Amino acid sequence: MPFYKKHNTSLSRSKAFEKKTHKYGFRNTIFNTVGDRYKGDWKEDKKSGKGVLLTRTNELYEGDFDRNYRHGFGVLCNQIPNTKVFTMAYRGSWKNGWPEGNGLRVYKDGGYYLGHWKRGKRHGRGQMWYADKSWYDGEWVDDMRQGLGVFVRADGNRYEGSWYKDKKHGQGRFFFLMTGQIQDGVWKEDYCKFSVMCDVPFRQTAIRPSVYPMPFCYLINRESICNTQQLRVLLGVPNSCLFETSEDSVTSSKVLIKEL
Repeated sequence: MPFYKKHNTSLSRSKAFEKKTHKYGFRNTIFNTVGDRYKGDWKEDKKSGKGVLLTRTNELYEGDFDRNYRHGFGVLCNQIPNTKVFTMAYRGSWKNGWPEGNGLRVYKDGGYYLGHWKRGKRHGRGQMWYADKSWYDGEWVDDMRQGLGVFVRADGNRYEGSWYKDKKHGQGRFFFLMTGQIQDGVWKEDYCKFSVMCDVPFRQTAIRPSVYPMPFCYLINRESICNTQQLRVLLGVPNSCLFETSEDSVTSSKVLIKEL
């Protein structure tokens, strides 16, 4: 007489062990072959979700993961040698394993950076506090100051203007607040090529004001001469505004300086 026979749906012992090795959901500490330890969420055998990772180099990361990458928001810390204490190295956004987006980085020398990141480098707008007490606020490209920015030195003097590859480059103004002067001109690779100096109105309130004010003088057609010379410096043409060659420049600079 025919009868219904229920099929055996249970897994074999070897298949059951194989299934247990698949990581999906929360798991306790997992060790890999190189010595890293991870505790957190998994998805399809990859770290995805919230988790804590302690690397073989004693770096501790706690935050978001996606497809085995640090991705989302997370905090990275370094262990102090011969202790069980960790100090924060980076806190902020991550993308595919790199700091990217807004974040705070603390450097080993005591300096720290707060701003935008791209693939682990300072890129975009950000502020940097250096270990020597100087400070920069402005634009960054590939971990270097580039674009418009303000740099305040430890002694209080500051530069406001253009930067290129971590150097003052282009039009800018340097404020000698210790002595009470302003240098307005053009810089090239950290050196001033052309400038006009003047006293600040509050010169006598400076920490070390100059003994005498700068002699009051002016240029005839000052704006035209300065614009011409600035353009030459920006174009890399070495020439002095005192020795013009074009007819227009000679006409505009017959009387260059007159002291009152």
